[in-house]
Amino acid sequence: MKVYLFNIESGLYEGETFEEAAMLQHEEGITPIPPPSYEQGQVPVFDRRKNNWAVIPVTIARQLLNISTSESTESAL
Repeated sequence: MKVYLFNIESGLYEGETFEEAAMLQHEEGITPIPPPSYEQGQVPVFDRRKNNWAVIPVTIARQLLNISTSESTESAL
């Protein structure tokens, strides 16, 4: 089945692939729910709590990436 990938920390859309339905329960960062349509300057983000996608501006997505990257770097120290 076709599934959609997202970053487990930020929720940012990472693409699509195919996976067996039974594996969905065991894998993080994967959903059968397709992301909504989006335009240039936007990016889909998956909210695991609500189990749905939202579309946000790329500028906000960049901020999410900066926060996620700085937290990962700090925890490695």
